[in-house]
Amino acid sequence: MFAIRVRYLIPVALISTCLVVLCAVVAGSLFTQQEAVTRVLRENVDSRRAAAELRGTLNVLVELEHRHVENVADLNDTAGRSIRNIRKYADQPEERRLADRLEAGFAEYLRRWQTVPADRGPQHEAAVTEAVRVLETEVLLSCREYEAYNDRRVDESTTGHERTLGQLAWGMAGVGGLGAVAGLVIGYGFARGLSQSIRRLRVQLADAAGKLDPDAAELVISGPADFTELQAEAERLTEKVGALVERLHQREREVRRAEQLAALGQLAAGVAHEIRNPLTSIKMLVQTGEPLTAEDLAVIESEVRRMEGSLQTFLDYARPPKVERRPTELVGVVRRAFDLLRPRAERQKVEMVVRAAGEVSLTADPNQLHQVMVNLGLNALDAMPTGGTLTATVTRQNRGVIVEVADTGPGIPPDILARLFEPFASGKDTGLGLGLVVCKRIAEDHGGNIRGGNGPTSGARFTITLPFDPVGDGHA
Repeated sequence: MFAIRVRYLIPVALISTCLVVLCAVVAGSLFTQQEAVTRVLRENVDSRRAAAELRGTLNVLVELEHRHVENVADLNDTAGRSIRNIRKYADQPEERRLADRLEAGFAEYLRRWQTVPADRGPQHEAAVTEAVRVLETEVLLSCREYEAYNDRRVDESTTGHERTLGQLAWGMAGVGGLGAVAGLVIGYGFARGLSQSIRRLRVQLADAAGKLDPDAAELVISGPADFTELQAEAERLTEKVGALVERLHQREREVRRAEQLAALGQLAAGVAHEIRNPLTSIKMLVQTGEPLTAEDLAVIESEVRRMEGSLQTFLDYARPPKVERRPTELVGVVRRAFDLLRPRAERQKVEMVVRAAGEVSLTADPNQLHQVMVNLGLNALDAMPTGGTLTATVTRQNRGVIVEVADTGPGIPPDILARLFEPFASGKDTGLGLGLVVCKRIAEDHGGNIRGGNGPTSGARFTITLPFDPVGDGHA
């Protein structure tokens, strides 16, 4: 985005802000007046409509009573509802006064109507006549006065509405004029600042191009700022940046190949170290020239199995197997792994505990998860040669499951903790430093992760998080 000089921006911003605020104040004031007048007009119209409905009901009621129709209870209820509506719309002192008269008169009419004798006779006729008189003189007359008052209010509101519309029209014309002036001022200020910014950006582009290619000819910038020249400078800079990025990518590939060769050399050294020691033991037994005893053959078999295990670990690290997902009951996988380790744990007097609230099913590779639990269990048993407790806790969450493996050993040394999941990082004399790397890869292939550290008091603690529905198919 182009920068604009502050000396142009401040006055333009002040003037533009004042014009915009003025326009907003004018428009807001006009719309407020318009809304107030419209609201008053609407209330007056509603009040006038309620009075007209009441007057119609009263006229029908008077006519029926003149004809000696006595079943007018429904009309009395209708009139009562109309009076309550009038009371709801009465927001002026005069309206409230007329509404009070209506309510008082109608209440007097109802009182007299309810006291009319049931038997027809002179007293009945006199009571009906008196009730009709109250209805005509006190209720119907007050209703007409209320209508007349609302007619005047509607006329006044209409006149005010027309006047406000005129003011609104002139005000909007003024707002439009102020907006045009504000646009001119802003446009002028931005155009002037933009011109300076373009020139300054051209200088910066030329400087950047010179830094990318120091051997390029010096670029002299003269004349007014122009978008065409700016585009040409940007295109030249883009070409040089592209060439530089390509060189960086080439160097990155070379560094990656060097890192791969270094890792391969480290892997080869690890393989040689793990195979040389067993081969040395076998070689010494064979070179004695004496017949091999059963004990010697057992040593040879043990060393061969050790080499086989080391080679398999290296193969798992260098060529991970494909994840074969299927419905898996995770608590059962954890229990089977612990059952496999239980004979050694009993020899070391290590108590193994599996905690779970119930079965936990998910889509996963049970064999690989079994390998993770065995690797973590073996590490824990190595750390507790004289006894302790190994605990696996399986906890269900909303979107997945957490498996926590904790021991009561001495914990992870600080120098190993910093590079816990790096290849060949091991604190054991016979360790390859690949077990946790394989565990991390398996957890990530399942769409989860694994974290390691020390417990709050002692011992190591590893936390594996696995989703119920992993994404992807793992490594081929």
